[in-house]
Amino acid sequence: MLTFYLSIVEDHNYDDDFEQIYYKYREMMFKVAKSHTHNYHLAEEAVQNVFISVARNIDKIKNFDEKHLEIYLCKASKNSAFSVMRKEEQAINKTVALDNLNEELKDNEIPGETIFQNELLKMILEYIRSMDSEYSDVLTYYFLFDLTLKECSVVLQIPLSTVKTRFYKGQKMIQEKFREYRND
Repeated sequence: MLTFYLSIVEDHNYDDDFEQIYYKYREMMFKVAKSHTHNYHLAEEAVQNVFISVARNIDKIKNFDEKHLEIYLCKASKNSAFSVMRKEEQAINKTVALDNLNEELKDNEIPGETIFQNELLKMILEYIRSMDSEYSDVLTYYFLFDLTLKECSVVLQIPLSTVKTRFYKGQKMIQEKFREYRND
């Protein structure tokens, strides 16, 4: 994981500073996050989010004295834990809403329509896989892995503007390819 964080550090002159912070405070940050989430995985996610932020801002954070750095990392871990729990709750609520919607749709289902939609989805996924990797990578991370465009930018290590351009061009290519299937 450290390698991932170091890849985010823009000025690699600060790699050693980040490593020192990482090894010195990671356990404390995890304990703080876990004390609020009461969940190992959510606490891990919260700490990862803080370390991504630290990696992006290491040039400023490295100048904190030890006391202020510890306070900052504790507060950041706590806030990140609350943020992760909110996202988790929203995901659960969306899942419940989707389950309810699926039940309603099953009650009103037209025979054969679901089969058609599943086949169309398979065709779209195959089309995405066949696209140039510059488009398929962004679309795959966005739709299948549920990453935001900003997260796609970090993973693919390309500017956010490039990710947005590729996303919208790829989306347009899909719309044009499957125009005949639209209900407009």
